[in-house]
Amino acid sequence: MKKTLAVILSMIMLLCCIPVMSNAAQVDITESRDFSSSNEFESGNTYVVREGATLTVPSNMTAYVPVNSTLRIAQGAKLVVLGKLVVQGALDIEGSLNQNGASKITVEPEATATCDVRFPALADQGLTNRIAVSYASSVTGNAYDDQTGDLVFQEVRAQGTTVKAPLNQFLYVKVEILEPDKNYDMYDNSLMGVFFNNIRVPYTQGTCHTLLTDSIDISYSSWAKDSDFYNTFNIYLPTGEGYTVYGREGEQSALGETVALKYGQPFAFRVEIDPEYDMSAYEVYIYNGYGWTNLDTSTLLAGIEPAQPDADGYYYIDAVKGEHTIYVVGVVKNETLLMVGDILDLVRNIFEMISEFFGELLAMLGLGGTVA
Repeated sequence: MKKTLAVILSMIMLLCCIPVMSNAAQVDITESRDFSSSNEFESGNTYVVREGATLTVPSNMTAYVPVNSTLRIAQGAKLVVLGKLVVQGALDIEGSLNQNGASKITVEPEATATCDVRFPALADQGLTNRIAVSYASSVTGNAYDDQTGDLVFQEVRAQGTTVKAPLNQFLYVKVEILEPDKNYDMYDNSLMGVFFNNIRVPYTQGTCHTLLTDSIDISYSSWAKDSDFYNTFNIYLPTGEGYTVYGREGEQSALGETVALKYGQPFAFRVEIDPEYDMSAYEVYIYNGYGWTNLDTSTLLAGIEPAQPDADGYYYIDAVKGEHTIYVVGVVKNETLLMVGDILDLVRNIFEMISEFFGELLAMLGLGGTVA
């Protein structure tokens, strides 16, 4: 009896499930066509536009993807929105969307609309162990979202992956070139191009970002040689009274020039003193950093040894690995030096006269000795 009841109950449960199963169906769209009506799609179904087919929302129609239903545009398929499309369930764009189509799609609260963003395997572009890639999405596209913590980056695996990013939100891609020496910034991340569907995206605030309006294939600049991505550093040649700094290639401090050099390049310069200042006992300092020339050099240059020129009067930075500022200290007008010398001579003469006076006074008093 119990066995019979169990069989009957099982049959009842199966019969109850049949309507539910029939209500949840996948509908494949294999040929190009328009929406037949605004409410063509039924709740609970998944509609898949297959490769080679195009589904179009006519210009005079507002079509709906209802709650609990999904419209998926498979890779190689296309969605064209000429009218309006309201997403109440889910829209998944693996293929493509017509230009300006995204602006005609409304995603209601609790609904989702995503586009595939396909990141390649780094090995396919010869970038294994060269770069690290991460991505993030932002509603506002504010460049400072990452600084306020609102922009959270997710790392992309080196072997590549496909992520589903929100439609009509800003997609950020950050590419960082891996540094062989953590003490130096050999590479300039901005030189590694990031391409969305073969179009280079501008580099701003350390990332490449754009409003996501379609599925995207990511690619990067090819790596032919290391020097293509070397950082550029500034060497500041100051302007000073009584002297001129010349780079070996003729760069002049008199022009207020900053020399830009690639990482690892050598740099040589010399200091020429004007004839009216050539009695100066000056010193030359190479400061590691792009300094402010109006700072107190006694503090800024404390602990730094003066640079020494070679036989031809040139000072050298063997390999530029950061910003540098050249300081020339102690250049004084000859007239000033002579005046100071005369004053010192006068002081010395007065001191000698005083010494002689006290020596004679002591002798008169019979104390003997002289004042040293």
